[in-house]
Amino acid sequence: MMRYVHDIMIKKYVVVNAVDGLRHIQSLVLENNCEGFPVMEDNQIIGILTYKDLLQSHPNRIAADAMSDHIVYIDAHSSIWKAKEVFDANHTDLLLVLDNKELVGIITKSLLEAELGKHIDLLTELPKSDFIYYNAVRFIESNQELSFVFFDVNNFGLIDKEYGHITGDIILKELGTLFKTNLPEQTYVSRFGGDEFLVLTPYYIDKCYTFTQNLLKIISRYKFHKNIPVSVSAGIAERKAMQENSQNTLRTISNLINLASLASTKAKKEKCDLCIATNYASRTFAG
Repeated sequence: MMRYVHDIMIKKYVVVNAVDGLRHIQSLVLENNCEGFPVMEDNQIIGILTYKDLLQSHPNRIAADAMSDHIVYIDAHSSIWKAKEVFDANHTDLLLVLDNKELVGIITKSLLEAELGKHIDLLTELPKSDFIYYNAVRFIESNQELSFVFFDVNNFGLIDKEYGHITGDIILKELGTLFKTNLPEQTYVSRFGGDEFLVLTPYYIDKCYTFTQNLLKIISRYKFHKNIPVSVSAGIAERKAMQENSQNTLRTISNLINLASLASTKAKKEKCDLCIATNYASRTFAG
């Protein structure tokens, strides 16, 4: 499920005045359990003051002496993944949240990191599927070409039964590492669930096909834990850049992911490497 800044932001934030003493503000930290404050002067925001700023400043100073005037705003309806990009790009610990140009909350870096932790698969350390949805929305909004690749491990249940679930988990971790280390820029991967992985690419179908075949070869040549043979089936679904936009972007993305999933199932049943979905039909390719 996609999470947005307005879902996690601090709505009951505290505003301090530019001439407030830092000792007083330190007491506000304890009273309100907060990590940062917008700083105001003459009813205008002139800076931000974080807990880190307080620790680095003499308590006899005032807010204006310790604050940063590097103010960064984010829209309340932005995805939490967009918030991460904004934090990373601006090297700040606090964002001010706007809705229709009105300040409605704040979000701290630590708060966001705690939320993002819920969206990371603990076993493989890959993001979960909402990360793919976020980037797919970006692609569609910029009218980019995109293709999804759905990877499904063949006979993974038998691996679990024959070698045990701990060994199965190790293999999934190894697959996660293979995906992370072999994806080019602007290509994103998530653990979709169980033994399934989802990749979003900015490619036309032919380039995505070549990319997928190369990745399947890397997996087939890798020596997995205990030299257990591991193979993967893949399915591709494409959205063309000039394709008519759906009124529901998330539904469009879900439909494409479902097509890619069905194509991977077809590839698995027909014992071939890869199947490409063409609308609701598909083409299969043996490795």
